[in-house]
Amino acid sequence: MQTVLFIHGAWTTPRCWRYFAPLFAEKGYRTLTPAWPLKDRDIGDQLADPEPRLAKVGIPEIVAHYEGIIRHLPAPPVLIGHSFGGLIVQLLLDQGYGAAGIAISSVPPRGVPALNLSPVKAAKKLWSLFGAPSRWGGILPPPERDADEQALRRVQGIDVRLVPESRRIFWQLLTRAAEVDFDNPRRAPLLLVGCGKDRCMPLEAQRRNFERYAASPARTDFALFPELTHLAIAEPGHEDLAAYCVAWAEDRLAANGQRAAADADLVGCVNLLQGQKSNGRRL
Repeated sequence: MQTVLFIHGAWTTPRCWRYFAPLFAEKGYRTLTPAWPLKDRDIGDQLADPEPRLAKVGIPEIVAHYEGIIRHLPAPPVLIGHSFGGLIVQLLLDQGYGAAGIAISSVPPRGVPALNLSPVKAAKKLWSLFGAPSRWGGILPPPERDADEQALRRVQGIDVRLVPESRRIFWQLLTRAAEVDFDNPRRAPLLLVGCGKDRCMPLEAQRRNFERYAASPARTDFALFPELTHLAIAEPGHEDLAAYCVAWAEDRLAANGQRAAADADLVGCVNLLQGQKSNGRRL
């Protein structure tokens, strides 16, 4: 049974996959939704009593956490990440983990502008949002949602529950911790999903992320869902998104299987020819 490993984003918990992951299970996949390090407690407990060690969790620790999970699986899983989890998917694929990866409304890797800002202006924006780099050790409370966002989620019937987050991960977006080799020819197939009404991670950033992979021979695809917002994995319309992701993953896994079979046949032919040559020399 093929495993799908879901990776949530910042300020969230595995609860964000409660609508999306079951659609993969219905298709026969084994689904795993592990939490980031130190974020597996009850949401109420995290809000009332934030884990002090969370302040020391950065991007490398999150990546290493999922590497450990993947290494204990019988076969490479399909990786699916949302928002900051999409960046983790890209980092894992770049390091050789995963049979394929899907990044939905992904935070882009280092070198891809996320906010149409220069590096200096991006740093200033991060400073205004998350404080000075010297305060990497801090913990951020859940962000306040504006009135329009709250009204939309009430209409959709979605209960959005956020938790405290490590400040470190946001400043590390400007460092090598968030860096991938866009030209990596050995990377597994990647699907980037952009959402047309995403106010958190603009569509332009998703397109720029996709374009940076253009020089790589590894397969990279882009899909646009114009009516979905940043909460695409939970809001109405997530069923179509999940169906698309399932179909894409199945196509990529089938292609990988065909290539593996072809490689095995090639190795078999080479071994046979070598054996025949060897027999000829003995004669």
